[in-house]
Amino acid sequence: MTIERQYSLPNCKLILQGLPQGTDGKSDGRASLNLLMNAECHFVGYPQPITGGREFFESLVRQVSRYAQGFLSGLTPPEPHHPKPELVELHSIAGDLHQLTVYPAQEQESSGDAPLPSPAIVKVDLTTVQLFDLVEAIDQFLADSQTLPELSLQLKPLSKRYLKPEQPVAQRVMPAAIGVSSLALTALALFALPIPDVKRPQDPKLQPVETRHGSSLQTETVPTPTATPPSASSSTTGEPPLAANLSSPETISNPEELNNLKAQLDEKLVKAWIPATDVKVPLVYRVSVAKDGAIVGYKPLNPSQEQATEQTPLPDLLYKPVGNRPQNEPLADFQVTFNPDGSLEVQSLSVMNNQ
Repeated sequence: MTIERQYSLPNCKLILQGLPQGTDGKSDGRASLNLLMNAECHFVGYPQPITGGREFFESLVRQVSRYAQGFLSGLTPPEPHHPKPELVELHSIAGDLHQLTVYPAQEQESSGDAPLPSPAIVKVDLTTVQLFDLVEAIDQFLADSQTLPELSLQLKPLSKRYLKPEQPVAQRVMPAAIGVSSLALTALALFALPIPDVKRPQDPKLQPVETRHGSSLQTETVPTPTATPPSASSSTTGEPPLAANLSSPETISNPEELNNLKAQLDEKLVKAWIPATDVKVPLVYRVSVAKDGAIVGYKPLNPSQEQATEQTPLPDLLYKPVGNRPQNEPLADFQVTFNPDGSLEVQSLSVMNNQ
C-alpha cells in the first residue's frame, strides 16, 4: 500500500510517497512511511514540480535548512562534510531572489552501445516568501514522527567567527588609529588654552523709560521682559492624537473568498494538529487570516484557556515575518474549535454574526 504525505503552504507544497514497514502502534491509526519512493516539490508559478528520490530529498532538507539559517543570521555556515556531492544547492542572486539548483543523481551507465542521455540540471528562482514556505514545509515534515522517523536534522548555533568582514583588517584598523591620533592632538591643543572666566548670569535690571505727560517728561523704570513658556492651550490646538489617525483593518466579506480561506485554514489545522490526551474540554479560538492564507493572529475566546494554547498547532502555524506585511491589510476572522475527540470546527465569524 502506497502512502502519501502532503505538507502544503500558500506558495509551496511538498509531497512524499512511500511504503510502510510494519506497524508502529500509534494511537491515531496513521501508518508510518519508512521507505521513500518519490519526493515532489511544487512552487506557485512553476508548472513542473521538482522530483527525486531519497538522496534528492535528504540533500534538499540539509541544504535548505543550512541556507535559511545563514540567511536569517547573516553568517556563512561552514560546508558540512558529506561523502557525496550534494544534489541540491541554494545561493542568492540579484534582488530578493534565491536560486535553487538540482543536479541529477549519478546512475550507472547503460549496458548497450548507445549511452543514456544525461538528465538536465534544474534551476528555479525563488522569492523570499517561496523560500520560507519551503522551509516551513520541511519543518512540518521533521515534526511528523510517522514520516521517515529515522531522518533527522542536526542544527547547531553559528559562531560570529563565521562572519566575513567586508574590508581587510588593515583598512578597518586605520580609521581607529587616525581617530586616536586626532584625539591626542586635540587634547594637547586644549590643554594650552587658558581657563575661561565664567560669570553667573545676573538678575534683570530695571531699564529707564521716558514718558511724556502733557508738556513735561517723566522717567519710569520697567523690568526687562523675559521669555514666557507657551501656554498649555497652544499644545491642544495642534494635530489630533495618534489614535484618531489610525483605522481598523478592513474585513473580508466576499463569500467566495471566505470559503476559500476557510478551506485553506481547515487543511492546515487538520494536517498539523495532533490531539493531546490532557485536553478535556473544547478549546475555542478567534483566528485572523490574511488574503494570502497566512495566519497572522489568534486569541482564545475563553481567557482561562490561554495556557492550553501550546496543545494546539496555532503557535507553529502563526506567520513568521520575513519582511513587512501591509498595514491594515484586509483580514478574515474565524472561530476554530479543537474538540477533545480530535475533531475540528472552523466557522466564519462574519457569517455567524449575520445569522
